[in-house]
Formats: sequence, C-alpha cells, structure tokens
Amino acid sequence: MPRFPLAGLAALALATAFAPAAGQAPRPAPSTAATAGSSAAGPAAPAPATTYRNPLSVRLASGEPAENCADPAVMRDPNAEAPTWYLYCTSDPVSKRERPRPGEQGDWHFRMMPIYRSTDLVHWNFVADAFEERPAGLAAGASGLWAPEPTVMNGRYYLYFTVTDVADAHSPEPGCDRDSAIGVATSSSPTGPWQAETRPVVAPRRAGPGCNFLWTYDPKVVTDDAGRHWLYYGSYGGGIWVVRLDARGMRAQGKPVRVGADERYEGAEVIRHGGWWYLFASATDCCAGPLTGYVVYVGRARSPTGPFRDRLGYDMAARRAGGSPVLVQNGNRWVGGGHNTVFTDMAGQWWTIYHAVDVNAPYFSAKDKLTKRAALLDRIDWVDGWPLAGGGAAPTDTEEAAPAVAPGTLAAEVHPKAEDVLAATGAPLWADSLRGPRLDPRWRWLRPPAKGAWSLGPAGLALSTQDADLYVDTNSASVLRAALPDGDLRIEVEMALDAPDDCCARPVQAGIVLMRDDDNYVKLVELARGGLRQVEFGKELAPVEPGYPRYGNTVAGTPGTKTWLRLDIRRGPGGERYTAFSSQDGRRWTGGATWNHKLGPDARLGLVAMGGAGWTATFSRVAVYRLSR
Repeated sequence: MPRFPLAGLAALALATAFAPAAGQAPRPAPSTAATAGSSAAGPAAPAPATTYRNPLSVRLASGEPAENCADPAVMRDPNAEAPTWYLYCTSDPVSKRERPRPGEQGDWHFRMMPIYRSTDLVHWNFVADAFEERPAGLAAGASGLWAPEPTVMNGRYYLYFTVTDVADAHSPEPGCDRDSAIGVATSSSPTGPWQAETRPVVAPRRAGPGCNFLWTYDPKVVTDDAGRHWLYYGSYGGGIWVVRLDARGMRAQGKPVRVGADERYEGAEVIRHGGWWYLFASATDCCAGPLTGYVVYVGRARSPTGPFRDRLGYDMAARRAGGSPVLVQNGNRWVGGGHNTVFTDMAGQWWTIYHAVDVNAPYFSAKDKLTKRAALLDRIDWVDGWPLAGGGAAPTDTEEAAPAVAPGTLAAEVHPKAEDVLAATGAPLWADSLRGPRLDPRWRWLRPPAKGAWSLGPAGLALSTQDADLYVDTNSASVLRAALPDGDLRIEVEMALDAPDDCCARPVQAGIVLMRDDDNYVKLVELARGGLRQVEFGKELAPVEPGYPRYGNTVAGTPGTKTWLRLDIRRGPGGERYTAFSSQDGRRWTGGATWNHKLGPDARLGLVAMGGAGWTATFSRVAVYRLSR
C-alpha cells in the first residue's frame, strides 16, 4: 500500500497510481475446478520442493510469473484432503503484460485481491481474483481493496479486507474518497465466490472535520482460548488497534485498544506461541522503489490486547515506540521487506511470507510510482522466546531448505547463519567530548549557523535546531563536519534532543550524517514529529533515473532521554554498506538495517540539528573505531 515517508518537510500526498482504476469491467467467472472447493480437480501437483530461493514462484493461469504479491496472507485449508495452502494478495498490477481491459481507465489492470494455491509453500498457481467487481453497497466505484485476511470461522471461509473508500451510505462524509473501513466476505470455499457484507465490520473513523479520517487498514483476525475473535486494524494514520468481534465475525463490538503507535506501525500480524501473543508490525514507506525501507518489528504480550513490548521492555504503542527487529534489509538485493504473514508447515516449523523489493528491478513503472513487491519466504525459529527470521539473514537471497509439507515430518534444527552484527568490535581511533573550550581543529562548518546558535559547555556541544533541512532540493542546514580515516569504521554518538514527547508539527531531528555532498549521504537521527519519537535511518542520492526517488528511509530502535547512535561502515569495491543501531544506554543496542551507498573515501562525518527551530540537541561524545570484524 502507498504510504507517507517519515522525513521531508513538505506534505506528501498518496500516489494516485496505486488506486485501482474506475470502471473495471467484469471478468469471466472462474472455472468450476477453481471454485468448487479445495479438493477440486486441477493440474497435477508437482513433487514438493526440497529447496527454494527467493522470490517465490507465483504464476498466473498463463504460466507467466506474477511479479507482485503485496500484503500477502497465507491460510492452510483445514478442509482439504491433502495439505493445501492459499496465498492472498492486495489489489495491484501483477504483470507488465496486464493492461487495462475493456471499460477500464488508466494504464494498468489492478486485480482485485488475486488468490494462489500451493501444495509445497514454494510454487503458487493462480486460482481466481477474490472479486471481479468492487462489492456493491460496500465500496465506492474507485475504491482500493487491500490487505486480504483469510480465516475459517463458524464452518465457513471469511475474507477480511481494507476498503479504501466506502460507499457513501456508510460514510460520515459523503463524497469523500479517503473514508477507509474494514469489510468482510464469506464463502464455502477458500477461493470463492465471495459474498461481501454490505456493512463494514469497522466503519470509517474521523480524525477531524471534513474528509479527514484515520487509516482503517490492514485487518488481522485471531481467536483466543475462550473462542473469542479479535480484529486488529489500522495504520500510520491513527496507529494499530484491536477490538472484539461478535460471534458471527461481522461486527466490531466494545471499546478498541491501541497496540501500535500512531505514525509508526501498520500491517499487524498476530500469532500465539509459547504462551505469548506476538505482534509483528511494519514501519516506514512500503513503496519507494529501490529506496524502500519497509521493515518488520515485533513485541509480545500475555493478552491479545497487549501491551506488546519488545526485548528491552519498550511498548510498541508508546510515543517512543518500542519494537525488536525481525525483518530488516541486510545489504543484499532485497529491500523493504514487510507486511508479513506467519504460519507453520506440516512439521510445526514456523515460516513467514512477506513482500520485498528487488533493487535491480524495483518498478512496474517508475513514472506511475508502481513499486513491484515480490513474495518472499523465510523460516522463523524461536530463540530465547523471540523470532529469528532466515537464521538471522532474512531477507535471504541464497538457496534454502524448503518447508515440510508431508504430515509427520520432523523440523530441522535451527542453525543461525548470519554474522551477529552486534558482536562486531572496534579499536578506538579518536573520540571527542565536545566540551571545549573550543572545537577541535578536525571540525569544520558547512554553512555556519547564526551567532549564538551553538556553544560548548560541560554537557558538550549544544546545537540549536534550525528551520532548515537536508532533503532533496532543500539543502540549507548547517553541518559540523570532520574527515574520517579509510577502512571499515564504527561511529558512535551520544546525544540528547530536548523536544517534548508531544512534539512536533514539523519533523525536528538531530544526529549524524555521512556525506559526500548535500545530495549523497546516509543519515541517522533522532526524529520527533506528530507526537512520535523514533530513530530514522535515511539515504539520499543524486542523480537518479527519471521517476526514481532520491530519498528513502528505515528505522532503528527506541530513543530515550539520551540516545546513542551507531553507524558501522564496511567498504568494498562496489561502494559501502552502512548499518545502523541505536541505544538508550550505550550498552543494549537495537537496529541492524543496512543501506548500500557509494559515498567514496572523501565522505565526511557530520553533526546536524534541523527540521524546525526552537529546540536544542546536545552532543556529549563522538567516537570513531576501526572495525575488527
């Protein structure tokens, strides 16, 4: 789904290219074999795969690859004679060859939640689109149908989904196109035909007067030990909420509870394991082509209503949002892994399927902002009560052992294979407490700030935040820079930003940049905006291909009253890998996402405080280390 980036001072609108075209013509009904039930006759299933490599093999009826499966959800059919799984994807183009059909507008055909079937969790074949037309009486004529959530209740198949624009009969603001809601349809088969309820399960929720609504997206349904059904929903505009469903699963009832921070999380996936409920949630922009920084974080709770806390005890719903990383980009070709679904194979081994972006082929169309989001699979193991994806190397880009699909199969032992990035050590090269009486000669100003806007004292360098920025064509911020030695390095900065927790209308930020120039850098900052506090890890580059973005971002850990920022630099013949971490005490670190960049040997370390005036960032220590592994 299209999302707002976290950084940049201008208000960014959702790209209209992601909305399915209006006037979509009906398609022929699926064949009886596709809809009669999970045990219907069809092509002979291939022998189960023993290995696989991302992306998954997802194919249309023509045999052509389906290159897009955004917001994937997986359900094993409990009524199938042999183990059979179904994969449901959000409404999107799935192939460059699928152009508008008679009566459709625009340049692309948006399938309305395509459904694929598999007997080995690796090879998926198209069965049907969930809908041929938008559900009458529920969805407006140009509404998107996003984030399908299949489940089985009351002896029937249920399919929950996002309606981005409800019919006026259900809207507090008729004529508005941003009044999103959660809909549901039922069927006697996992492939339909689906009968949609005309009333939404969760109606549009106002955020203010006029066409100003919270984002009622991304449903997820779970059932507790008492047989009560719970619905999770929400996104950046309002956060993630959970509410009870009635016994029929058709209406929300009671008071909802927020479990994921506003402006931080979306795409809730909730499972039960080892006496805990785990909330997997995605953060940042899902759809920025090669600069997509979408990531998955997790917390756990004893109750389906939370609070969901991470490894360090931080609440995922707090203004200083908690969350432990599960899927973070690691420097291979996959970026933006997120909106995951979690399930078990026939050996009881846990797995996750999620969408991600190949940096080498990120778009169907850069002009139309149509990011191509392929389906990826990685194993999940449980280490000390927390999920480890792909042996710590997810998203993986190597040959992996396939899931077990034969009943009675034993799960293989877990063998973590990714190097523990937190275990890397460094030898000190230089450190600066920035306590004066004057700046060390290594520091030089790029665009010096106004007189009185900075000072050195017992606490360190006090730097006033500026009404300035480093963002695309806005390059007005002052940067205090220092040269760096060659080789693999670790940079650590201890800092504090005195903006209150309910700050700010504009994204006030302070931290470090590694920059070749104003348009080529990586940035690791504490960010305060709209009452949310987080650590942002961004990348900007120029020049770029026409239609491509220049800035992308992901996130690290939870900032504190003091925040430690760490950036590891590993240099190679094709450029550098920059890996980010953050901490509240300088000892326990969170993060691990990586951006690749080509800043070269002349890149400078910089300190910044920018985005909006009125606050102070205090830098109390900067240290540079030689990485030894």
